[in-house]
Amino acid sequence: MKSKIRKVLLLVIAVAMVGGGLYLAGAELLTASRISGRFLAGGALLVLFGGYLLWVDFVAPALGVKTWEE
Repeated sequence: MKSKIRKVLLLVIAVAMVGGGLYLAGAELLTASRISGRFLAGGALLVLFGGYLLWVDFVAPALGVKTWEE
């Protein structure tokens, strides 16, 4: 039971990281009058970390791909 709760919580966090990172970077690129590299870098890091979590815990096992953690 705890494993399922952990997986769901991890999925929610990873999707929120990817969505928030894309929103942050997209909003900075499309609406800012002056583009700051800090917000772009922060958004990119959120997307990378969230994407990594999604890949390692959900996508790769579903496709049968071995990762370095296995």
